[in-house]
Amino acid sequence: MNELKNRGVDDILLAVVDGLKGFPDAITAVFPEAIVQTCIVHLLRNSMDFVSWKDRKGLATALKDIYRAVDADAAEKALTAFEARRLLLIATEN
Repeated sequence: MNELKNRGVDDILLAVVDGLKGFPDAITAVFPEAIVQTCIVHLLRNSMDFVSWKDRKGLATALKDIYRAVDADAAEKALTAFEARRLLLIATEN
C-alpha cells in the first residue's frame, strides 16, 4: 500500500478484499478513509460452511435477492423475506 501511495495514489474510496488476514488493516493504515469490505463470493463461500451439502444450492439461490438488490432498502426487504421463509421452513419441519 505504501508503494501505491508513493506512486501518487492519494486515496482509495473502496477496497474489496478476499479475507486475507491483515490486509484490511494494511489498507486503512495507508488510506484511513478507505471503505474495506469482503468480496461477496468469499462471504457466500464462508456462509456455506455452515450449511449441509443438500441445502447449499437452495441457500445460494435464496441469497441472490439480497446481494443483487438495487439499494439498501430493497436489500432490507429481501432480507426480511428471506428470514420469513426460513422461519416458515423451521415451523413446518417440527
